[in-house]
Amino acid sequence: MRTAVTSDERALLSEHEVARLLLAASERAPTGVRNRAMIALLYCAGVRLEEALALRRQDVDLEGGALVVRGRRARTAHLFASAAPYLEAWLAVRAELDLGARAPLLCTLRGEPLEPAYVRAMLARLGRRAVLRKRVHAHGLRHAFTVRAARAGADRGELARQLGHGGARSLARVLRAHGIARAAEGGTPMATLSWSIAPASGSVRAIVRITARERATAALASATAAAAGVLVRRWRPDAL
Repeated sequence: MRTAVTSDERALLSEHEVARLLLAASERAPTGVRNRAMIALLYCAGVRLEEALALRRQDVDLEGGALVVRGRRARTAHLFASAAPYLEAWLAVRAELDLGARAPLLCTLRGEPLEPAYVRAMLARLGRRAVLRKRVHAHGLRHAFTVRAARAGADRGELARQLGHGGARSLARVLRAHGIARAAEGGTPMATLSWSIAPASGSVRAIVRITARERATAALASATAAAAGVLVRRWRPDAL
């Protein structure tokens, strides 16, 4: 019997819509590279916004596909490989700006923490630019991750741990709101689930050129002042 699609489920972003959101970010500004990395991380790990903003560079293992999440729900979470090219591009920008290990992974161009209010406004703005007829917000990306993983057959206990839920009831409540009776018990391990974001991972590239003068400008002035020093080339599928 086919599961009915609820209005809440229709409000979630699909993979295709997440791809459009990624493509809506600036091609030339280092902040655009960073914002793509943030979107990819939220959608490919399902972490809370405050958890994403608390990450440090050393907390991310791109090769191993893992995040060390800090805070009240401290844990090691799986990071799907689809996020890697977006994060690698931002790490290249970080290195050029010489932000240092103490700066949060996702930070301003001066190495300062990002405000949640900035992220909320940025996601809403990119959603409008991508012409998405849905509310775009960080918690919605977390729920999109949860529902997609559950529908792909993710093990219930592992999915709850991935999300940092205190118990199975929290996960069950989220899934019921989106038309899923329950996640699979003894299901597929998270690391072996099929997960992608179009454009394909291998097609996302960034060429980052920031001069010494532009690096100094980024440290002293606003984020937009450094935009001219970055050129991002990326694949644009005709379907988007």
